[in-house]
Amino acid sequence: VPSIPGKWDNRNISTVKSPFLVHLDSKDTFSAAEDAHLKGSVTLEAWKKQMIHDLLDDDELVLYVMCYFDAIDSIQRSSKFQQVECRLTITVYGSVEDTTEVGNWFQQYEVYLQDPLVCHRNVPYYNPHKLSSEDLGTCLTVADVVVQSTSQVQLQDIKGGLDMLDLLSSRQILDEARQPKAILSPLKKHQKQALTFMLRREQGWGIEDGHADVWRKIDNNLGNRLFVNMVSETHQVEEPPQFYGGIIADPMGLGKTLTMIALAANDLEEGISATDQEWNANNDPYVKATLIIIPPPLLGSWEEQLISHVVAGQLTYRCHHGKTRFTDSWEVDEVKIVLTTYHTVSAEWKGGMGTSSSVLFNVKWRRIILDEAHYIRNENSRMARAVCALDARSRWAVTGTPIQNRLSDLATLVKFIRVHPYTDTKQFDADLSRLWKSGEDEKAVKRLQYLSSCLLLRRPKTTISLPPRHDKLCAVEFTNEERVIYDRMRQQAIHSIDNALQNDSSPDITKSGSYYVNALQQIESLRLFCNLGLGYQTRHQKPSSDGVKWNEIAQQCFNMERQRGAVICFCCSSVLELTETLLEDSDTAINTPQLFQCLRFACGECFKKHKKAHQKLACGHKPTCSMATVSVDNNTLEDLPELASAVLPSTASLGSSSKVKALVADIKSLPHGLKSIVFSSWRLTLDIAENALQRAGIRTLRFDGKVSQKDRQAVSVLLYLTEASRAYLMEPHWNPNIEEQALARVHRIGQTREVTTVRLYMRDSFEKQVMEAQDTKKQLAGVLLSPHEGGQLDEKLGSLHKLRSLL
Repeated sequence: VPSIPGKWDNRNISTVKSPFLVHLDSKDTFSAAEDAHLKGSVTLEAWKKQMIHDLLDDDELVLYVMCYFDAIDSIQRSSKFQQVECRLTITVYGSVEDTTEVGNWFQQYEVYLQDPLVCHRNVPYYNPHKLSSEDLGTCLTVADVVVQSTSQVQLQDIKGGLDMLDLLSSRQILDEARQPKAILSPLKKHQKQALTFMLRREQGWGIEDGHADVWRKIDNNLGNRLFVNMVSETHQVEEPPQFYGGIIADPMGLGKTLTMIALAANDLEEGISATDQEWNANNDPYVKATLIIIPPPLLGSWEEQLISHVVAGQLTYRCHHGKTRFTDSWEVDEVKIVLTTYHTVSAEWKGGMGTSSSVLFNVKWRRIILDEAHYIRNENSRMARAVCALDARSRWAVTGTPIQNRLSDLATLVKFIRVHPYTDTKQFDADLSRLWKSGEDEKAVKRLQYLSSCLLLRRPKTTISLPPRHDKLCAVEFTNEERVIYDRMRQQAIHSIDNALQNDSSPDITKSGSYYVNALQQIESLRLFCNLGLGYQTRHQKPSSDGVKWNEIAQQCFNMERQRGAVICFCCSSVLELTETLLEDSDTAINTPQLFQCLRFACGECFKKHKKAHQKLACGHKPTCSMATVSVDNNTLEDLPELASAVLPSTASLGSSSKVKALVADIKSLPHGLKSIVFSSWRLTLDIAENALQRAGIRTLRFDGKVSQKDRQAVSVLLYLTEASRAYLMEPHWNPNIEEQALARVHRIGQTREVTTVRLYMRDSFEKQVMEAQDTKKQLAGVLLSPHEGGQLDEKLGSLHKLRSLL
C-alpha cells in the first residue's frame, strides 16, 4: 500500500534513518519499531483511516510498515520544533487463497497495490492488482521484485506513428543528374535526384513540357487560350508570372547542404541561359553569385562544407557579415557564393523608407537559398519582410519542417519563392486553409498534396541507407520521499491554477496576471522537480510573484510562455516561436521586446517604432500595466526560473534524483567505448547529471549556452553528433519538433552504428501528460488549424484549463 501521508516530530529524527520500520498502534498513530517512545500520526481522511483499522483487526494478515521522510537534511538543521511530513508504506503478507478478496477490498478504498520496495519475508510475490502467474512455482519472490524495481532500468519501445509531414512526401520518380565537376565528394543517389528536381524547377513553369505543375495551358473550343490553376481549378486569360525555385524539405540528416552547394556549382558549367536574359530584360545590376542566408552559428559549418566538398578555387565564396561586409556590388562579381545571416539582411533592409545602401538590396542575385527557412515562417516579422524584399532570379527555401505549428508556415515559404497567385497568403488561405475550416478535409488534403508535389521535395529518411534507429521510453519511479514532495507540489499547482481561473474576471488586470504567473511557476516547479528530485528543496514559502516587482519576474514568465508555444505581438501580430530563435546567439538576439504585466507582448521592432516617434507604448488598459524589457536570448532558457528555483547547495553535495540514477545506471550498462549524448532544457540538470556520471567514473564533455559564441562557431561542425549512438532526453519538451531536431543530430548521414534514443520521464507525473499533449501536436488537423493565442490575458487564462486537465 503506497503513499499513506503522516506527520512526525522533528525532534525525533536525529535518532532514526529514513526509511525505517514502524508499528501501527492504531488507525491514527504509529511508533518506531525500535523505540516505542518515538511517535507519529496518520493524516489520512477519516474514511480511509477505516481501512487501516480493518487491516489491524484482521489476524490472518501480517503488516510491515516503513516510514519515509522528505528533505531530512533541512529538517535536521531546523532548531524549531515542528511536525514534519512523512509517508508510510504497508507491505501485506497473507495466504494466497485470500488474494482476490484482499484485492477487491482495497479497491473499495481506491487503493491499488504496488510492487514492494523492501523485502521483509522472501516468499512468492502475488499482486491481485497486477498481471501475475497463478502458478506459485513460477512467481517471483519478494526479494526478486525488490531487486528489479530498485536496480533495473526498464525501456519500452515507442511505436512509430505517421509523420504529419509524410503527407508532403514526394512520389515522383526522378532521374539522377550528372555530378558537377567542381564537387569533390561523390553525391549520393538521392542528392543527384534532388539536383534534377531543382534544375527542372529553375527552368520555370512546366506549362508545356508535360510535367505536373501549378499552372497548365489549354485551348478551349472557342480557340481561346486559358491558363488553369490546377490547385484551385480556376482559370485566367493572362499568363501567370514566371517562377523559378522551390522548397527542399528533406528531414535533417539527408545532406541538404551539400545538395545546395552542388546546385550552385552547376552554374559553372551552364553559364547564363536564355531564361536568365529574359528575366533580366531591364538590364538591372545582375550578379551570377548565389546568396545563401543562414543562422549565425551555422556560418562555420557552411564554410567547412565548402572547403571539404568543393575543388579548391572553383566555387569561391565570401561572408557578408560583421567586418567582412561588401561595400560595392563589383566585389560580388569576384565570388560565386555569398554567405550572410538573417539578422544582417534584416538590419540592412530599409523597409521601403528610402534607398538602401546595402549591396544585398542593390543587385539582382542569380539565386537566393534560405537555410533553416523556418526563420521566415512568420510573414509579419521584419526578418521575413526583409528576406522577401531581396531580388533574385531563383529562390529556394530549405527546411526540414515546412509545416510546424500551422498551415500558414508553408504559406509564407510559398510567398517567398513567389508562386503566383500565392504570393498573397490570403489566396493561399482561400484555396487551402479554409477547406479544413469548412470540413472539406479530403479536398483540402488533395490540394495540399498536389501543390506540394509541384513545388516541394521531401523524401523520408529511409531514402538513404542509415543504421536502424530504436526509440525507447524509460519510465522512472519516484522514491517514496520524492513522491511526498511531488504530490504536495502538484496540489499547490492545482490550487494556483484554480485561483487563476476563479479570478479571471477580476477587474484588477494586474491581479489576474499575477495569478496566471503564479500558476505557470508552479507548473515549472513540477517539471524541475521531476529532474532534480530531492535536490530540489523548495523555499519554505511557496513560489509566488506577490509583492515582487514585475521587472524581476518578467523574463522568467516570458521564457515559460515561449517554451509552451508561440508568443504574438499585440501591435503587429508578428509571432515569436522558440524554434525560430534556437540557432540565434546573444550577439544577434534582439533584446528590446517588452512584456506587460497583463501578459501582452510587444516585439522589439514595434517598441523601437514607438520610441522613435516619441510615443509611449501602452497595453490598452487604464491605468496601463507595468512593462519590462525581456530578451529572446536562448541562454536565458537554460537558467532556472528564479521564483520557482530551489535553494540549492553546490551540485557536488546534491544526491542524485531517481531520474539521474536511471540515466547513470543505463549508461553504465552499455558496452565499453559506446558514446552517448544527454540533452536537457536546463543547465542545472546537466550539472547534476555530469556530477553523477563523473562519480560513476564516466568521462563527460559539456556543450551548452555558456560556451562562448566564438568557440561555438569554431566547433559548429560538431553539431553533427554522429560519434554518439545513444541519445537521452532528460525531460519531455512542450514542442515535439525541438526534441526531434536534437535526436536528428545523431541519426543522420555519417552515422555508422545503430542508434537508440531514450526519453526519460517520471511515472504518474505531469511529464506523462506532457508527452500525451505532444501527440496531439503531431496530428494533422491539430497542426494545420492551430490558431495563435492572441496574447490577451483572457486567452492565456483559458489555456490554463488545458494545464489543469494535465494535472
